[in-house]
Amino acid sequence: MSACNLLALTDILWKLLEVHGRDPEPLFTRAGISPDAIKTAGARVPFSVIDRLWREASQIITDPCFGLRAGEFWHPSHWHALGYAWLSSRTLRDGLNRVQRYSHMLSPTAEIVLEDNKAGLTLILESAPGIAPRPNRIDALFASLLEMCRINYGREFNLVSVKLRREKPPCFQAYQEIFEAPVEFEAAQDSLILPSAAVDQPLISDNPQLVLLHDRIIIDYLAKLKKGNIVNRVKAAILNRLPSGEASQQKVAPLVGLSVRSLQRKLKGQDTSYQKLVDEIRSELAHSYISDMETDLTEIAFLIGFSEQSAFSRAFKRWTGKSPKQVREALPA
Repeated sequence: MSACNLLALTDILWKLLEVHGRDPEPLFTRAGISPDAIKTAGARVPFSVIDRLWREASQIITDPCFGLRAGEFWHPSHWHALGYAWLSSRTLRDGLNRVQRYSHMLSPTAEIVLEDNKAGLTLILESAPGIAPRPNRIDALFASLLEMCRINYGREFNLVSVKLRREKPPCFQAYQEIFEAPVEFEAAQDSLILPSAAVDQPLISDNPQLVLLHDRIIIDYLAKLKKGNIVNRVKAAILNRLPSGEASQQKVAPLVGLSVRSLQRKLKGQDTSYQKLVDEIRSELAHSYISDMETDLTEIAFLIGFSEQSAFSRAFKRWTGKSPKQVREALPA
């Protein structure tokens, strides 16, 4: 995938410029971006263009902490299907795992890493080699992530702490007002720590059917972006075939333009196999369906391509060490 970002993300910068009394149109026009283009679903723009926009915005906005207001303008459409999958996730951890897994959908120049420790769940933002992150852009991302958590969990959600590599700005008190948590500047990494109890709390917005729908859209979108990535192309094809029960290699190989033998050889070159990909997708789908109490286990078996519930149960126990029934019974009422 070329180093392109989702164009819709620039809508937040447009609004930040406006709220700080600056006309965004001249900046965007020089970058070759029209207001209509920003609203084109799935459109992408080179990272260099995004980087220049943030650099120029930082030069004309007098507030060095202007990125902190990004949460006021975040909308799920800015993140394509990933934004709507976030809103439908079972827990904040599930949503964050999705952000980690599909972060390259937003931008291939940064990566989200999640780590559990005693303090809580740490979210680390890692930039690609050679990329100099813009402090205000990182502020905007972290402020948006906090707002996303509060939208799903409730306004009472608070972070444990925030660490930023940027120098301490004169407006440092604004960080305390936005994050309502200790903020460390000139840190070794850009990270947020979220409370463990909150990230695993079941959310009222949980909707397994919508999550699955948007996960499919995300995978299909990524597969089109990464046309040379055989793993993503095969995953997209498997997702489309599973409900019909016809997700065999013989059915999927022609969908990605390969013979079965060529498919096996290419997947082996990626350190995986067709069965591993099927199991990975089935396991993820099964966990999402199991959290929906209105979908019985027999129906789940058929939805993920098993002809019998017993075969599904055996496979699920192989993946997780527990039966589907045990997992469902352990879910909060």
